[in-house]
Amino acid sequence: MDENKEKDTKAEKTSAENIPEEITDAESENTLHSGETASSDDKSDINSIIEEYSEYEDKKAAENTDASESTDKSEVNGPEISDDDDFEDEPEEKHPPKPKKKKRRKKGNGRLIFGLIMTALIVAVAVFCAAFVLKFARDFVGIGKSSVEVVVEIPMNSGTADIADILANEGIIDSTYFFRFYSRIKGSDGTFVAGSHVLTPDMSYENIVHELQQGAVDTRESVDITFPEGIDLLDAAQKLEENNVCSASDFIREFNNSSFGFDFEKLVKVSAMKFYKMEGYLFPDTYTFYVEEDPKIVCKKIYRNFETRITPDIYARMDDLGLEFEEMLTMASMVQAEASSVYDMKHVASVFRNRLADPDNYPLLQSDPTRKYVEDVIKPNIEFPSKEMFKAYNTYEGAGLPPGPICNPGLDAINAVLYPADTDYYYFCANVDTGEVYYARTNEEHEANLVLAGIK
Repeated sequence: MDENKEKDTKAEKTSAENIPEEITDAESENTLHSGETASSDDKSDINSIIEEYSEYEDKKAAENTDASESTDKSEVNGPEISDDDDFEDEPEEKHPPKPKKKKRRKKGNGRLIFGLIMTALIVAVAVFCAAFVLKFARDFVGIGKSSVEVVVEIPMNSGTADIADILANEGIIDSTYFFRFYSRIKGSDGTFVAGSHVLTPDMSYENIVHELQQGAVDTRESVDITFPEGIDLLDAAQKLEENNVCSASDFIREFNNSSFGFDFEKLVKVSAMKFYKMEGYLFPDTYTFYVEEDPKIVCKKIYRNFETRITPDIYARMDDLGLEFEEMLTMASMVQAEASSVYDMKHVASVFRNRLADPDNYPLLQSDPTRKYVEDVIKPNIEFPSKEMFKAYNTYEGAGLPPGPICNPGLDAINAVLYPADTDYYYFCANVDTGEVYYARTNEEHEANLVLAGIK
């Protein structure tokens, strides 16, 4: 028994040595409270204390594990702040505003646009140059042009510029500049022979120059015909027929229906009330025609002369006065038929202008030659009589100017309309025998003048 007691005593000492201080204190407290010494009977209490200690260690280890996990989460997620927690906001750190960066222009787009513009410009220049070269080449060799023969007349003492203009008007060449340039570099200036030459538009410059350097090849008979101021188309056609140039009917038909591309042709008015479309456009002059000539060539020669006689100054003056071309030509034809001198032309023109400016008091121009034109020209030659046309041309019945000219006026009559005398006359009459013209401001003065002129 003593041995057993010693073993128990040793075991208790060993266990007591291994028990932590906290448990030892607890045991001592229990001992103090109980006032009793530990014995073998209390072994179960010690074992239970050891088991509690183990549970305590396990629980403590578990708490340490949870704390570490909580620490890990707080490190990852940051500390959790309760909505109810009171804390002071730390002032935000103010940073100076960042300077705005300047937008850089996109150089790529600018270069692209510039490149496109330059490309378009280069293409346009290339196209223009190509067209220029093609035009020169076509004219130079006569490619694709007509092979119809044209008799070209070269007047005496004509220079290269004059000849180039004639060739262009006849449709032989397109560019007078190219032809003059070619003639100069070939040394052909001054070598051309005056007279008639047969040419075709499809001839090359070389052949044209060669042909113009030869003698006149056309030996047909020619005739000079003078058309006086105030002649009408019907009388002009009769003159051509009488001189065996062409028939009157062929000339009338071609002159009123052909087109040769002259600038003045664009100004001609077309109206159902007009009798001859081109009355007034045969410029009074002396012309040279070949006997038995093609009516188209006759008409073209007359058209060309009219084109050259109506100068830019005439067009400019019409614009200043607000006159249309055919209005000017129609009034000029009436002035031409009424007066024979420049003085009277200007005064007669002033009477017509004054009446046209006051249509309420002077609705009718009352020009005798207009009534004569209806009786002598229109009525005998019109295919289907028209009372409306007769009335429109007769200024004793129709108001204002006639639908078109009644004859072919010269430059004096045209200038009289463009630069009329400054008068307040509204009437005039003329002595048929002496040609003297009387002017009046009132109807009473006019009635007196009619007696003086032998008309009443």
